[in-house]
Amino acid sequence: MDTFDTKNATHNKDNQNTSNEKLAKISPRHPDSRLQLDWLFLYEKLPASHWRNAEYVNRTANWLNTHNGIRKRQKVLKQLSAEYQMGALNWSNYRLQVLPRIEEHVFKLHQHHSIEDKRYFPRFIQEYPQLKAGFELLERDHERLDALLNELQTLNNTLAMSTVEDNALAERLHHTLIASSDLLASHLSDEEDLVIPILGLRQD
Repeated sequence: MDTFDTKNATHNKDNQNTSNEKLAKISPRHPDSRLQLDWLFLYEKLPASHWRNAEYVNRTANWLNTHNGIRKRQKVLKQLSAEYQMGALNWSNYRLQVLPRIEEHVFKLHQHHSIEDKRYFPRFIQEYPQLKAGFELLERDHERLDALLNELQTLNNTLAMSTVEDNALAERLHHTLIASSDLLASHLSDEEDLVIPILGLRQD
């Protein structure tokens, strides 16, 4: 290989490395994300590693903390349900711990989705019309999640009225928690990848 070919190969390799690094930088964080790369132009400017930096944290912390609270509640519910399924938690303690937590979780998530759909998402779309399809995707997630939450609430109401142990009910509740957890994990990550850079990069 002559000098020109060597330089050309090195140049192509450098370009490929730069392209790979840029792609890694702007790729959605969740492996099951439905976000398109061209929606992540703000995320490229403010990646997740900078969201809690001093320059941005007072604009991003509230949203991030709210999402962390949602994740923690969902995780605790999954753990309690799994413990009952494995026989590590008896029926009485299962009901005692699960009933109020599901009630709170469903109420707060419905409230959170309503505020986003009616207040925040329309404002974000107005500011960044090119992200409309992304926020419409998040709104469809809300519809699917709210349906699962309604199912969870119905099962919880039945659990509250149960006077005897009902393994079938607990299993249905467990499967609904798993389904909502899987969707919620992807949704919260996708939402943050779109929303947090908007909040962090605001000048007002």
